[in-house]
Amino acid sequence: MRRIRTELYSKKVTFFVCLVIMLLASIALPIMLKTSTQIFYKSIYSNLKPGEIAEKSIYAKASIDLIDYEKTKQEREMAAKNVLPVFTYSSLKTNQIINNADKIRVAAIDKDIKTLDEILGSNLAKQVVALENKNLLSAIYDVVSFITRIGYFEKSEIYEVKNQGYDKITISNRYSGVANTFESVLDISEGIIISDRLSIYLGQALSGLISDLSAKEIVLLEGVISTILEPNVMYDNALTAQRRQSASDAIDTVVISVKKGQVLVERDSVITHEQVALLNLLSTQYNGFRFNEMLGQTIFYVIVISIGLFVFGLFLGNNDMHFVQHHIIFVISYLVSIIATFFLSILSKGLNLEFSDSFLPVFFLPILMTETTGLKRIGITSIVMFSAVISTLPASGIMTFFYCTICGGICVFLVRFMNRRIDIVYQWFLSCIVCSGISIVFMLITMASFNMIFTVILGTIINVSIAYILLGGILPILEKVFNLPTIFRLNELAFSGSPMLTRLSQSCPGTYSHSVAVADLAEIGAKAVGANPLLARVGGLYHDIGKIDHPEYFIENQSGIKNKHDELSPSLSASIIKSHVKIGADKGREIGLPIEIIKIIANHHGNDIISYFYHEAMNQAAANNKGETVKASDFMYNSEIPSFRECGIVMLADSIEAASRTITPNATKYAKMINGIFMGKIERGQLNDSHLTINDIKKLSDAFVKALVAKNHSRIEYPDDD
Repeated sequence: MRRIRTELYSKKVTFFVCLVIMLLASIALPIMLKTSTQIFYKSIYSNLKPGEIAEKSIYAKASIDLIDYEKTKQEREMAAKNVLPVFTYSSLKTNQIINNADKIRVAAIDKDIKTLDEILGSNLAKQVVALENKNLLSAIYDVVSFITRIGYFEKSEIYEVKNQGYDKITISNRYSGVANTFESVLDISEGIIISDRLSIYLGQALSGLISDLSAKEIVLLEGVISTILEPNVMYDNALTAQRRQSASDAIDTVVISVKKGQVLVERDSVITHEQVALLNLLSTQYNGFRFNEMLGQTIFYVIVISIGLFVFGLFLGNNDMHFVQHHIIFVISYLVSIIATFFLSILSKGLNLEFSDSFLPVFFLPILMTETTGLKRIGITSIVMFSAVISTLPASGIMTFFYCTICGGICVFLVRFMNRRIDIVYQWFLSCIVCSGISIVFMLITMASFNMIFTVILGTIINVSIAYILLGGILPILEKVFNLPTIFRLNELAFSGSPMLTRLSQSCPGTYSHSVAVADLAEIGAKAVGANPLLARVGGLYHDIGKIDHPEYFIENQSGIKNKHDELSPSLSASIIKSHVKIGADKGREIGLPIEIIKIIANHHGNDIISYFYHEAMNQAAANNKGETVKASDFMYNSEIPSFRECGIVMLADSIEAASRTITPNATKYAKMINGIFMGKIERGQLNDSHLTINDIKKLSDAFVKALVAKNHSRIEYPDDD
């Protein structure tokens, strides 16, 4: 349990370390691309000042549409500023004021002091009740109604607008009772009424009545009107802001189109401010990220890389013996691809290509991961993740994602796990042909000019070629450094005549013959169940190298000599037999065999019992009649049971090959023997962790029977020559 917890912790640490490294590299790539573009332009267009004479003509190095953010901002701010402050007319407030004026008139006639007191206050209420000229009440109503319909404004809001630099305003729905929206523009210095101007306006409005009124009545009239009136036209901040935003949004982005070869500054001419501004714009156009853009890309990268690493680990499986090493290779190859993307993107900018995706390094990462892990789904996972990241680059888009994913996926599909390195040449050739065709298709989709088709195809071929050249150089190094059982490494171990196998064949010919037979059976069985046949074959060849030091203690090497175990006790014989497992694993580590092969060597007997010597010990104990107890544990192998399919297959092939030598070649007898061995291994739990299913066991049984029958077939007897 503690070991499992340690492995889980190690995998979590590996995941987060890989996530951080890949995330930082992904964030750095677009920043470096923008910065490098800025440096590229600054190196060409620097040190120019208005009024100087140009020493040489300056031409645009590439066609580009420049966004003048500063000018765009100025024009949008000006458009927003040109929108006048909007004041809205409140019909509700207007009706309330007019109703109060009408209530005063009725209450004054009815001597309703309570109503007057609520509206005007006690002082004015008493004066209105005592008023003898009732016609003034109608004049109050008429003046109040007229002012509210014109509009009565809040003084502080008008002064605020003036302080903002506006001398005009827009009034919406100015007149009460108008069905449709009506707007007008007023000069705030003349056409509006505020509290400061109310007395002047009343003087003008009541000029016809003043001659017939006493001073007391005039004061009362102005007091009542001032008390009743409230601002019924208010500044609508929300509506004003909305209109200003709409006016700002209506202004298009200011774009300056520069064509490749365009003369920016002519030789011997006076450099103008406009030319310097354009050159400065060229040098700063790509500089920096906005915060929202950076935040969005970072979140996107975290999601994409996290999912990619999770799926990567999921496909590797919990029992992958190179989990950390595979992640290290993934990160290294990802960083190499990121760096290559940077340089190739700069190169494609210099070539001024309309379709530059063919220069993106999307082939190396998926092919390398497929070859090192032996799983095509790992290659697909890596290219999908990488394509998603580079599709966010400044010069990329959604079609970049599809192009990179399809090209990388095609290269993974074309990978064939063959026995010869020359097969890489065939894969390279097919990849060049297919990916060049895909590049042409995407040129059509993006409506790129066919003038650059040769460059695009050449770029694709060079891109694929570099990927395979790097693969040929890096893969052997990775095999050595991380001790990976790649297809090429396993082939070298299986067929190159390694010193260990040569020594085994010379010192232990019987064991070597047995190992070759086990390797043949294991390879056939692995093919039958869809396991790795080459790994099973190599495991079969090396599984008994622990017998190399003392071959005479193993029955297959004792032809014509006395059996060494006749002179030993059963327990000592069992110890010698068991020792070949540990010795073999140690020798495997000494010669640098992959961990999978070492596991097969160490676990090909599991913790099974050495039945021959166990029964021999039981018989001796019974014959001695001393009541001795024979412990089964003393006669069991001290190894773990197989933890992956190839190891389980080698275990079964080892037992079957040895047992097949004891029976007459016959399909029925072979089938019975194999089923008995299989059932015994299953009953003793030797295959519990091997991931071999019942269906796999059935397929293995059929494959082993056919293989044994084919190998040990009968032949006719040839007559002797006299």
